Amino acid sequence: MKQVRPNTAPLQVKHPADGAGVMLPSGQVKFPKLTDWIVSRSGQVIDVCDDAQLARSYTEIQDGLLIPRPLCTQIEEITGVGTTKTPEALCEAIGRLARIRVGDVKIPFTPGQLEEITHRADKRGQTVKQTIEAIVERIKDEIFYKS
Repeated sequence: MKQVRPNTAPLQVKHPADGAGVMLPSGQVKFPKLTDWIVSRSGQVIDVCDDAQLARSYTEIQDGLLIPRPLCTQIEEITGVGTTKTPEALCEAIGRLARIRVGDVKIPFTPGQLEEITHRADKRGQTVKQTIEAIVERIKDEIFYKS
Protein backbone atom coordinates (compact mmCIF):
# COMPACT_ATOMS: atom_id res chain seq x y z
CA MET A 1 0.00 0.00 0.00
CA LYS A 2 1.29 3.44 -0.89
CA GLN A 3 1.20 6.16 1.76
CA VAL A 4 0.87 9.82 0.86
CA ARG A 5 0.88 13.18 2.66
CA PRO A 6 -0.83 16.36 1.59
CA ASN A 7 1.34 19.10 0.13
CA THR A 8 0.59 21.94 2.53
CA ALA A 9 2.29 25.15 3.54
CA PRO A 10 3.63 25.37 7.10
CA LEU A 11 1.50 27.03 9.76
CA GLN A 12 2.24 30.60 10.79
CA VAL A 13 1.40 32.37 14.05
CA LYS A 14 1.09 36.03 14.90
CA HIS A 15 -0.51 38.23 17.49
CA PRO A 16 -3.62 40.08 16.31
CA ALA A 17 -3.10 43.70 15.24
CA ASP A 18 -6.38 44.73 16.87
CA GLY A 19 -9.37 43.16 18.59
CA ALA A 20 -11.19 42.45 15.32
CA GLY A 21 -12.96 39.13 14.97
CA VAL A 22 -11.54 36.29 12.90
CA MET A 23 -13.52 33.48 11.29
CA LEU A 24 -12.41 29.90 11.77
CA PRO A 25 -12.97 27.23 9.07
CA SER A 26 -15.98 25.99 11.10
CA GLY A 27 -17.66 29.36 10.61
CA GLN A 28 -17.21 30.30 14.26
CA VAL A 29 -16.07 33.90 14.85
CA LYS A 30 -13.54 34.50 17.63
CA PHE A 31 -12.39 37.82 19.06
CA PRO A 32 -8.75 37.31 20.06
CA LYS A 33 -7.06 39.30 22.81
CA LEU A 34 -3.90 41.18 21.85
CA THR A 35 -1.85 38.51 23.70
CA ASP A 36 -3.50 35.59 21.85
CA TRP A 37 -2.02 33.87 18.84
CA ILE A 38 -3.70 33.60 15.45
CA VAL A 39 -2.66 30.37 13.72
CA SER A 40 -3.01 30.40 9.93
CA ARG A 41 -1.95 28.59 6.78
CA SER A 42 -1.68 30.50 3.51
CA GLY A 43 -3.73 33.36 4.96
CA GLN A 44 -6.58 31.13 6.21
CA VAL A 45 -7.09 31.39 9.98
CA ILE A 46 -7.11 27.92 11.52
CA ASP A 47 -7.07 28.59 15.25
CA VAL A 48 -6.90 31.26 17.94
CA CYS A 49 -5.14 30.31 21.16
CA ASP A 50 -3.27 31.64 24.16
CA ASP A 51 0.37 30.81 25.02
CA ALA A 52 -0.50 27.62 26.92
CA GLN A 53 -2.77 26.28 24.16
CA LEU A 54 -0.14 27.11 21.53
CA ALA A 55 2.53 25.19 23.45
CA ARG A 56 0.22 22.17 23.91
CA SER A 57 -1.10 21.99 20.36
CA TYR A 58 1.78 23.09 18.14
CA THR A 59 5.54 22.62 17.81
CA GLU A 60 7.64 25.59 16.82
CA ILE A 61 10.08 25.08 13.98
CA GLN A 62 13.43 26.50 15.11
CA ASP A 63 16.39 26.49 12.77
CA GLY A 64 15.20 23.06 11.68
CA LEU A 65 15.21 21.21 8.45
CA LEU A 66 11.95 21.35 6.54
CA ILE A 67 12.06 18.56 3.96
CA PRO A 68 9.74 18.90 0.95
CA ARG A 69 7.42 15.93 0.27
CA PRO A 70 9.22 14.74 -2.90
CA LEU A 71 12.49 14.49 -0.96
CA CYS A 72 10.74 12.68 1.93
CA THR A 73 9.58 10.14 -0.66
CA GLN A 74 13.14 9.69 -1.93
CA ILE A 75 14.47 9.32 1.62
CA GLU A 76 11.80 6.73 2.46
CA GLU A 77 12.76 4.70 -0.63
CA ILE A 78 16.18 4.29 1.00
CA THR A 79 15.33 4.21 4.72
CA GLY A 80 11.83 2.68 4.71
CA VAL A 81 8.23 3.85 4.72
CA GLY A 82 7.35 6.12 7.63
CA THR A 83 10.90 7.10 8.50
CA THR A 84 10.30 10.79 7.72
CA LYS A 85 7.20 11.12 9.93
CA THR A 86 9.21 12.47 12.89
CA PRO A 87 12.75 13.74 13.38
CA GLU A 88 13.34 10.88 15.84
CA ALA A 89 12.24 8.25 13.29
CA LEU A 90 14.53 9.76 10.66
CA CYS A 91 17.48 9.79 13.09
CA GLU A 92 16.89 6.14 13.98
CA ALA A 93 16.68 5.18 10.29
CA ILE A 94 19.94 6.97 9.51
CA GLY A 95 21.57 5.23 12.47
CA ARG A 96 20.41 1.82 11.21
CA LEU A 97 21.62 2.63 7.72
CA ALA A 98 25.09 3.69 8.84
CA ARG A 99 25.56 1.14 11.64
CA ILE A 100 28.41 -1.28 11.37
CA ARG A 101 29.50 -3.16 14.47
CA VAL A 102 32.25 -5.58 15.31
CA GLY A 103 30.94 -7.31 18.40
CA ASP A 104 29.88 -4.54 20.75
CA VAL A 105 32.08 -1.93 19.09
CA LYS A 106 30.32 0.47 16.73
CA ILE A 107 32.46 1.64 13.84
CA PRO A 108 31.30 5.19 13.02
CA PHE A 109 31.88 5.36 9.27
CA THR A 110 31.03 8.61 7.52
CA PRO A 111 28.64 8.47 4.55
CA GLY A 112 31.65 8.94 2.25
CA GLN A 113 33.45 6.00 3.83
CA LEU A 114 30.34 3.85 3.48
CA GLU A 115 30.16 4.81 -0.20
CA GLU A 116 33.81 3.81 -0.59
CA ILE A 117 33.14 0.41 1.05
CA THR A 118 30.16 -0.08 -1.26
CA HIS A 119 32.29 0.90 -4.27
CA ARG A 120 35.04 -1.57 -3.29
CA ALA A 121 32.47 -4.31 -2.73
CA ASP A 122 30.98 -3.69 -6.19
CA LYS A 123 34.45 -3.73 -7.79
CA ARG A 124 35.17 -7.10 -6.18
CA GLY A 125 31.76 -8.56 -6.98
CA GLN A 126 30.97 -8.81 -3.27
CA THR A 127 28.19 -7.63 -1.04
CA VAL A 128 28.94 -4.90 1.50
CA LYS A 129 28.58 -7.56 4.21
CA GLN A 130 31.22 -9.74 2.55
CA THR A 131 33.59 -6.78 2.27
CA ILE A 132 33.11 -5.86 5.94
CA GLU A 133 33.66 -9.50 6.94
CA ALA A 134 36.93 -9.48 4.99
CA ILE A 135 38.00 -6.29 6.80
CA VAL A 136 37.20 -7.91 10.16
CA GLU A 137 39.25 -10.96 9.18
CA ARG A 138 42.23 -8.70 8.36
CA ILE A 139 41.86 -7.04 11.77
CA LYS A 140 41.77 -10.46 13.45
CA ASP A 141 44.88 -11.55 11.53
CA GLU A 142 46.72 -8.44 12.70
CA ILE A 143 45.63 -8.74 16.33
CA PHE A 144 46.15 -12.48 16.61
CA TYR A 145 49.23 -12.77 14.36
CA LYS A 146 51.25 -15.80 15.51
CA SER A 147 48.92 -16.61 18.40
